[in-house]
Amino acid sequence: MKTTFLKIKESRWTSRLLSPIILLLIIIAFSIATDGRFSSSRNITMIIQQALTVATVATGAVFIFSTGNVNISMGAATALVATIAAKIYLKTSSVPIMAVSAIIIGAMVLALTALLSTWLNVRVLYVTVVMMTLLASIQKSILGSETITLPYKMTSALKNAEVPLMIFIGFFIFCTILFHFTGLGRKLRYLGINELCAELTGFKKSRYLLLGFIIAGIGVGAGAVITIIRNGSITADTCATLNMDCMLAIVLGGMSCFGGSRSHTFSAVVGAVMVTVLNNGLLMLGVSSTLVQAIRGIVFIILVCASQARPKGLPSKEG
Repeated sequence: MKTTFLKIKESRWTSRLLSPIILLLIIIAFSIATDGRFSSSRNITMIIQQALTVATVATGAVFIFSTGNVNISMGAATALVATIAAKIYLKTSSVPIMAVSAIIIGAMVLALTALLSTWLNVRVLYVTVVMMTLLASIQKSILGSETITLPYKMTSALKNAEVPLMIFIGFFIFCTILFHFTGLGRKLRYLGINELCAELTGFKKSRYLLLGFIIAGIGVGAGAVITIIRNGSITADTCATLNMDCMLAIVLGGMSCFGGSRSHTFSAVVGAVMVTVLNNGLLMLGVSSTLVQAIRGIVFIILVCASQARPKGLPSKEG
């Protein structure tokens, strides 16, 4: 009986189906608690719009988390890229130039993170701690005390044309094909399953880690463009909670914190919606934003602890 239970628990289908079921139950619970206000078409539409940035950035982050590494600088990177891209738009008045610039800068920023980790032979987590502080400082230096405001005519036109949704769908399809149907995705998951064995097979960890970070950087750039269109302005608090949202989305979506074979781009999307639903539902129930953050932190810790069980005989990550 115990063996059967463990097989069900470790099944990849369990992790993929459990999260959508939990999401549905949460929506039903909030709908009942708010007398149907939560499940109104207007609120559901708002939840989807709010989840787009998190879903886009988290989908890219899957390429990092799948290797068993954690990047805690995604929020700071997105804020910096959004700030620079917004300034580029004000100089050029060109949406394509703004979008391309955001994607290139995002890819460069995260590529630098991977290169620093490789060159200095330091774990990714430690490098991203430094990068988070550095990127946030650069963003605040560029921004100063001002608020960058984009033309309402431009942002409203792009929102009405559902450009943020199209950006997300395009990026999600791109990532899903790359992660699940190419050798790159298989090798990234292999690194998460057993890094030492992966290196012994002959392929370079640094090369695939760099590629994973570049794709995550493209997601950061796409997320920055969505942020600009949705918010219409950039402040010092832009994307302040995005990093936590992305990490929480990935684990809520059913991915293991150790990456490996259970990694899936679908997890990021389901998790992003769950995070947004939790935020929205708790606020509608009158819970303060400070307490919401505390609840999110507790949920994240519980999920991380729950995912720490590893198969027997699997070597721990080295180097």
